[in-house]
Amino acid sequence: MKIIYKLCVIALIASLTLVPPVDAQENQEPNRLSIGLMGGVTQGHMNIGTEYDPTFGFNLRYAANPTFAIQTNFLFGTFTSSDEDGVNNQGNFYDRHFENSYFITSVSSQINMLRMLGSTSETVNLYATVGLGLIFNDVETESRNQIGAWQQFTGEDHSEPAFFANFGAGVRFNLGRRLDLFAQYDYNIANDDLIDGHRTRPELDIDLNRRTQDNWSSVTAGIQIKFGSSDRDADWHKFTPGVDPAAINRLEGRISDLDSRVADNTSRLDEHEQLIRALEDRMDELEDRMNNLEQMVADMDRVELTIDSDVLFAFDSAVIRENAKPTLAKVVRALANNPEKNLSVAGHTCDIGSESYNQGLSERRAAAVKQYLVTSGIDADRISTRGYGETRPLVPNTSEEARMLNRRVEMVIQ
Repeated sequence: MKIIYKLCVIALIASLTLVPPVDAQENQEPNRLSIGLMGGVTQGHMNIGTEYDPTFGFNLRYAANPTFAIQTNFLFGTFTSSDEDGVNNQGNFYDRHFENSYFITSVSSQINMLRMLGSTSETVNLYATVGLGLIFNDVETESRNQIGAWQQFTGEDHSEPAFFANFGAGVRFNLGRRLDLFAQYDYNIANDDLIDGHRTRPELDIDLNRRTQDNWSSVTAGIQIKFGSSDRDADWHKFTPGVDPAAINRLEGRISDLDSRVADNTSRLDEHEQLIRALEDRMDELEDRMNNLEQMVADMDRVELTIDSDVLFAFDSAVIRENAKPTLAKVVRALANNPEKNLSVAGHTCDIGSESYNQGLSERRAAAVKQYLVTSGIDADRISTRGYGETRPLVPNTSEEARMLNRRVEMVIQ
């Protein structure tokens, strides 16, 4: 018997884990809750034969999806012994009688077998059910033939509750948005042998203290009333197996985030393209001035040059780029051909970094320009340097283009 109960528990757990997850066909949540009203007949498979007795009750049901539902059942009824006149000794040996007014509560899982086999019917389903429950007994016993072996049980209170496992199958019909019709067969296996008020059958010469389980079967039918405001029903609507609504929401969130990042990157690319065009324009202007530098120095008392630091140096560096040396070589020729002129070099930075760091960087860059010119043959006494850091911006540091303008080296030949 313990094996049967273990199998029921395993089946319940498996039904919760192996069925497809709740569907996500639409954002609208389907109706899942319902209450059922049912009635039917039972027959006991016990030590004493029973009549076909009526039973009735209700259930509370939760449909996770069209494949799986879980249901709590509440049933009332009576088991009564058959052959009250004792004329059929095979049915009621020694004229024993009982009446059990019971109350049953159970929890069962329902698995739509048609869905498991690939059906998408929205009008009918065939389902299997497995569950566990508790029966509360109120037993009255009588033995008209006071056989000594039964005297110890006659009149005693045998109304002890008992656990049971149940297996079954049923069919469900979709009658509309609010109503289902169902019919179901169940076989129930109890862990107790006093549901009929008596233990084993003495005519079989079996020890009265030996327990044999009292079982029963039932056939019930009823209606299921569904609750909710949705036009979709979790029992019947079509779904996409294996898709979790939360996963779709997460995916949509990631897509939205990627869209934002793409838009941001596109904006940055546009900004970078503008910076490149502005830099190219400044390079063209600088090239024109550098090509005429010798003549300008010879003809003018004071010549001012502004070279972007990004032209002369890499970011956060005070090492002159190789491709910037031809530009400085023109400054060397202009100074060499005009030995009476001197040069002052001033370094400037933007506001990226600390103020003290930027001050040092501007000084190192001005010194690097002087060192290159001295190495190229210009007397060091003719060159003065100074760094201003971020203290003298040409424009406010409100954009990357503005910061590029503020990163510069200014030269004055006079």
